[in-house]
Amino acid sequence: LAEKYGVGIVTLGGFTSIVAERIGQEIAKEVDVAVTSGNTFTAAMAIEGASKAAELLNLDLARLKATIVGGTGDIGSGCARVLADKVKQLTITGRTKVNLRRLSKELSKKHKAKIIATTNNESAVRDADIVIAAASATQAILNIDWFKPGSIICDVGYPKNISYTPTTRQDILIFSGGLAKSPTPICFPIDIGLPASDTLYGCFSEAIILALEKRYENFSFGRGNITLEKINEIRELGKKHGFGLADFYWGDKLVDELMIDTVKATRKEQYSVD
Repeated sequence: LAEKYGVGIVTLGGFTSIVAERIGQEIAKEVDVAVTSGNTFTAAMAIEGASKAAELLNLDLARLKATIVGGTGDIGSGCARVLADKVKQLTITGRTKVNLRRLSKELSKKHKAKIIATTNNESAVRDADIVIAAASATQAILNIDWFKPGSIICDVGYPKNISYTPTTRQDILIFSGGLAKSPTPICFPIDIGLPASDTLYGCFSEAIILALEKRYENFSFGRGNITLEKINEIRELGKKHGFGLADFYWGDKLVDELMIDTVKATRKEQYSVD
């Protein structure tokens, strides 16, 4: 259909990014249209969101422990390559030990953070100051009770892993990550799970940004190809066209100053010794 109507680029984002990761380059042999997973801009927004959340809580990234659940995936590994130079300790989780060892070795050689690799999601998040949940799973793989008081959870996976889980907890900051604020409101004819009309999935945004640049190319393809250079490139192109980090939403609720202050108070009480 995209080829028929002269579309320059298609994004296979969200859960369908799995298809773009595995056979994105092969699609070009069948149709004359560029395909991107949109994962690079999504990763850029996830990193920016986690950094902004730490700033709001008056935290220094260089002193924090971060965990990336689904760290060997495309978005997760992209986030890992950036955060490994920003945090004190980085834990990556994944289902396959071979992939974990490969990425762990890469990160340990090139970056300054202490790198830990594990298949145990619970142990990985219990002591983390920042958690980026980047795994694509059809059901929740994280328990909201696992997170320590005062922690930041950026839920960037599709479907969402944790941000729509009912809870009474107010001592943690959870937000839907990988979202971008668009320069103009966009009204979709169906509900696609976005919390506001000026908020877009990062994967959608990437395709729009590339189209505005007339760069009809497979920008995000395969798995493990997201680099710091590409993240910086697409972020700058996004800024050029008015795309930036979305407001923080915990499920459908906008994260306000009172919520931030509550988590700040929790950290002050829990970790005043530090």
